[in-house]
Parts: sequence; structure tokens; C-alpha cells
Amino acid sequence: MLACLVTLGCSARAAPDTAPGGTAGPAPVSSAVGPEAVPESAGPAWETAPSNRWEIVPGLPGDDQWERGLSDVTAAAPDAAWAVGYTGWEDGRKATLRGWDGSRWRALPAGQFGSLEGVDSDGPRDVWAVGGGFDGKVIALHWDGRAWRRHTPPSGGRDVAVDGGRAVLVSASEASRWDGARFTKVLDLREDKADLTAVDAGAGHTWIAGTWDERPAIWHGWNGEFTRATVPGVPDVPGVPDGRLNAIWQNNPSDVWAVGEAGPQALVLRWNGVSWRRVALPGGAGELRSVTAFAPDDVWVAGWDAVSPERVVIHHWDGRTWTREVPTSLGEVTRAAIARIPGTSRLWLLIAVRNGDSESIVTLRRR
Repeated sequence: MLACLVTLGCSARAAPDTAPGGTAGPAPVSSAVGPEAVPESAGPAWETAPSNRWEIVPGLPGDDQWERGLSDVTAAAPDAAWAVGYTGWEDGRKATLRGWDGSRWRALPAGQFGSLEGVDSDGPRDVWAVGGGFDGKVIALHWDGRAWRRHTPPSGGRDVAVDGGRAVLVSASEASRWDGARFTKVLDLREDKADLTAVDAGAGHTWIAGTWDERPAIWHGWNGEFTRATVPGVPDVPGVPDGRLNAIWQNNPSDVWAVGEAGPQALVLRWNGVSWRRVALPGGAGELRSVTAFAPDDVWVAGWDAVSPERVVIHHWDGRTWTREVPTSLGEVTRAAIARIPGTSRLWLLIAVRNGDSESIVTLRRR
């Protein structure tokens, strides 16, 4: 049963199905690693001085207080963005949902105990937000341009991807697809092996990132079938966890990026339509938490590294080299989520910073 939560008008224009400069491209033919799969050129070393390109944008009242955080952000247009997270502590924690209308962020009712972990949009009239409650049930909210409606999927709650009227939700070991009328479970993995963290979808393709048997792993869905890819460039040491993937982004079916960490090293992977390749990142050590892109030669990654372990670092790929930007220090970073703003060259960056034994929220936008 659908429960209408709130009616909210939205006049923003729709975002394109693929990022500017991206094309649908041919379907990938395999998930194998080619024999020539070596790290791509990392380019020269970079500067570490704080960047003035990032400005703080006022969030909601109380964002600077403790016991609140944001997990994910998505934008459909300059005047249409959404972010999800939580407020409160332990069993008093409540899910939070907020929307950007072009001039300010405002709170939207989520109506759930627990937290929202993922949000994605395919235009201003197709937005999904997912999370989990203390009762073990999945929170799934859908905005159709008129109202937020609550759904009850069989699984999901970690992340969500929206693609042309369909949505894919992932939990730690399962994935479910919404076809516009009903949910269908499309992936069911062993709970003791899988730990799914992120999903993206576009042009009928689905990409899921996480770990399998404590190693970084990626699953590709196409024509109703999922295959698990071999992740290149990650040493296999029996009995030792080898890292994880935290985020994944499809520019088109022949250009997909996944980021995370492998041991102490930052991990960047790129799919070229035939094979996955590890991409070298200057600096090496660190954790990467979020990725977005405007095109294959305009990719942005958020995380932190050994040089600035308590500051969010933004990495940019221009098709040839990596550069990086470090926003002004705002405290010890515990979370970071980055999202392109369609129709512009701007980016949203939502971070959580340590506040006592909890965290607070800071919202930034790249000029």
C-alpha cells in the first residue's frame, strides 16, 4: 500500500539520461580484465593548498549541532537537489530528507525512525530515497513530481539508482528492481560473502559495487542477468581483508567508474566497455567515498588521503591528468558525498565532520 507523505510542487527541468558528452554506447561484452590492464597515467603531482572554489551554503537550522549527518546527495537541475541522512542518537535516531529549491535547503518529512542512506534522481519528477529503520524494515520513498510516497520493497536500504522510470535498490546482499508498478528481487547473494555498498544504472544497465569475500567487487546487470567482475590490481592475501568499493558511477555503458580503497591505498577502477582497469591516483594512500561526472573527461571523486587525513579532498580527472582541490578545513571529516549539478559546471559537496563523539553537517558548492 502506498502512503502519501507530502505534496510538493517542482518546476525544475528534467536532467538528461546520460551526462553531457556521454553516449549510450554498445553493451559491455565481458567483465574480464584485459591482458594490458595497467593503471592509466596519473599525471603530475598536485598542489595541496586550500581551494577557494568551494563555498559554504547554508543548510538547515541546527546542522552545526551534534548527532546529525548526511549520507548522500543528488541533483536533477540547478533548482532541484535532495540530500538524505539522520538526526538523533541510537534508538532515537530519525531519518531526514531535505530538498534544494534554487535558493535554499528546506526540510521534507521522512516520517521514519532510523536513517536514510541513499538518494538518486532521473529528472525533477523521479526521485528515490532509501534507508533502514530500527525494526529492520526498508525505508523507500518516491517523489513523482506531486507527492512523496512510501513503498515497501523486499530488500534495499543501502543505496538506490534511478533510470528511466525504473529504480534499483540494494541491501548488504540483495538487489530489487522497481518497474513502475511492482518490486522484483533481481540479485540474492550469500550474506556471509557479500557486502553491497553502492549502485548506479543507466540505459538499461545496472552496476553494483561492494565486496565479495572481503575483496572489492562489482556486479553488472544486463538483460536480466548479473555477472561479477574480477577487480584488477588488488593483491589477494588469504585471510587479510583487501579493501572495498564505496561508490560507482556510469557515464555510459562503456565508461563506468568505481572508487574505494584497497588496504591503505585509494582505489579507482574504470570500465571501458570490455574490461575493468585500475587507474593510478597521485598520492596513493587514502579512502575514496563518492564519485560523480559530467562526461568521461570530467570526473570528480571525493575522499581523503594520507596527506590530508582529516580533510575532504576532491580529485578531478580531465581525460589526461588528475588534479585535486582541498576545501578550507572545517574539521575532521567522517563522511563525504559529491554530486554534479546538471545544466551547470557546479557540484554539491555534503560532508559530516566530527563533533564530540558524534558528527555535524556542512554543505558546500563549487563555484
